[in-house]
Amino acid sequence: METLILIFLALISVTVITNTVLIWFVYRGCAGFTSKITETVSELKMSSKTTTWLRKFESASRQAVAVTEASKIKIAEFGPPLDRAQQHYLQTLGQVDSKLEQTAADITRSAQEIRDVVAQLAFSTVAFFTGLSRVLETTEREQ
Repeated sequence: METLILIFLALISVTVITNTVLIWFVYRGCAGFTSKITETVSELKMSSKTTTWLRKFESASRQAVAVTEASKIKIAEFGPPLDRAQQHYLQTLGQVDSKLEQTAADITRSAQEIRDVVAQLAFSTVAFFTGLSRVLETTEREQ
């Protein structure tokens, strides 16, 4: 039992020492990184090129904001006429569609009437020639 406690305490000690070493390495890494960032920022503050560059970007961003606001206003003004035009086109398309449907129905009806007339004429012609053929057959038999 005492041996198990000693092994447990040894493992705990190894874990604590490992964690301490890891935390120390992370601290050293972050300290180096932080000092480099601090140096870079201080150089950027001191540089006149950087401040000129930042002022130009600030001016460009203000102009972009102004253009965006003007565009929003123009689009908002253009919305109602666009909606009216869309409604007008929808109504016009509906009227054209109904007229095309009516025309298609008229064409279909006319085509059926022509088919019926042609079929009736063909039936009458066939009936006539059938009757004529019977008459001729009857005449030939009688002779």
